[in-house]
Amino acid sequence: MADDPNLTVYEVLRLLRILEGETTIGGIACKMEVLSVMAALGFLYYKGMLKVNSERLTVGLTSKVEWDVKSLVELEIRGTVYSFPRAESLEDTLRKRDMGIIYEFSQLPINRDSLMRKFAFMQSFQDVDGKEMIFIGDDDFLSVTCSLLGRPRRVVVVDLDERLLEGIRELSEKYGLEIETYKHNLVHPLPEELQGSFDTFCTDSPHCLGGILLFVSRGVSALKRGIETTGYFVFQTVNEPLLMTFETRQRLLKLIINDMNGVIQGMLPASIKYTTPRNEDEKLMALFLEATRRPNLEEYYKHVEEALKPSSKFIEFYPKFSMEASMITRLVFKDPKPLIEGEYDKKAEEKYGPIYSWTIIEQHAAKEK
Repeated sequence: MADDPNLTVYEVLRLLRILEGETTIGGIACKMEVLSVMAALGFLYYKGMLKVNSERLTVGLTSKVEWDVKSLVELEIRGTVYSFPRAESLEDTLRKRDMGIIYEFSQLPINRDSLMRKFAFMQSFQDVDGKEMIFIGDDDFLSVTCSLLGRPRRVVVVDLDERLLEGIRELSEKYGLEIETYKHNLVHPLPEELQGSFDTFCTDSPHCLGGILLFVSRGVSALKRGIETTGYFVFQTVNEPLLMTFETRQRLLKLIINDMNGVIQGMLPASIKYTTPRNEDEKLMALFLEATRRPNLEEYYKHVEEALKPSSKFIEFYPKFSMEASMITRLVFKDPKPLIEGEYDKKAEEKYGPIYSWTIIEQHAAKEK
């Protein structure tokens, strides 16, 4: 583990950049392999360079890093810091959505900066104010954010997870947002009353071909006909052996452009970063604190390697793909045609693959055993 190939100079610089501000171990694990994160944190801890706040579940550097220009350039694109009059209600929204994730649904909410960046990107194209919007899945609570900070005419959320819908309904009632919610399995077409009714759809689907095509198709089916409409989805920009190879990304864009009549009219690079639920951060912090009781760095490494193996699905699943390289992508339609109109059945799955990223990871793991 001390010779972990993922601990390149770039990764160490990247980690130092992240640690300039307090962050959770889970928040770092969304960006690097968990073993690499734990190895690097152990190294910094035993060198006296890492401060730990076990109550806040955060870690950070004990002193400020002096950067030269070469090290600093291109390490991370910083989001603009926004100041909104409804900041308290936004914090309330972030607290409300902090619930246990359902791995089988490939859930993982984006962090505050990404949420703000996503809203600002949509608003810059005038796709929020005065628009009828539908959210195809919404574990981010982007629907609430758009309703709090913008002035949409109508907002509808479609999701299978009743917990998320209940949280959105509570916030909607509390702040007078009038958000409509539908519990619906996207394997089936959208309810008739939702089809052809919206100016804008938004989705952050499972990061695999089948998931993106299905969620985008349902969004496209909800768009109005005869006028210019828009849709937003999240696009992976790096090659991933299991989920998003170069050929897969090429096929995805061809299907959206050629078969759904969509045109890409905007992409925001390095725009999406994910956060982890508190229970996962608690597990990682407990593991780290237990490991730091070892007398030296070598014993620390040994303990971490053994303890990580059975620890959680989060550690098993999410480091398998590079979530940090996701971009918000804006699509424009004039004659929208959903690629998948009927049920997402066995035939569709054979053609495009499973809907959920988790399924692909599980299938791969089963083959390796």
